[in-house]
Amino acid sequence: MHQPPPAGRLSQSAEDYLEAIGTLCQKNGQAQVSDIAEMLHVKKPSVTVAIRQLHEQGLVDYRSYAPVTLTEKGKIYAEKVMQAHSILTHFLRIAADMCPERADAIACELEHCLTYEEITRIEELYPKDSQD
Repeated sequence: MHQPPPAGRLSQSAEDYLEAIGTLCQKNGQAQVSDIAEMLHVKKPSVTVAIRQLHEQGLVDYRSYAPVTLTEKGKIYAEKVMQAHSILTHFLRIAADMCPERADAIACELEHCLTYEEITRIEELYPKDSQD
């Protein structure tokens, strides 16, 4: 069953796009539509529609046939989503003894259901410096 996003949050899809763009920008300095499509296992026209919506919300800079970059607002949001994913992956590996691949997949779902306050409480209970 699909849950609505926590208050003040973007949809799961929008957060997934920002996370993918953020990851690609960290790695390459920019994100190509084809790389985003490959990362999210979607078709390029779907990426273009999503990117245009994120552009309208002031989260990405986008021009047709040009790489996608995050605005300052987009960077802040993407970093929050990426940090939430990292915290939850770590938590699942430690608390549930999950393999890295399964922890990553489950964290991707959980990061959209929990509030950032709840994720921060998990981080306080399972800090990154604990055994991983």
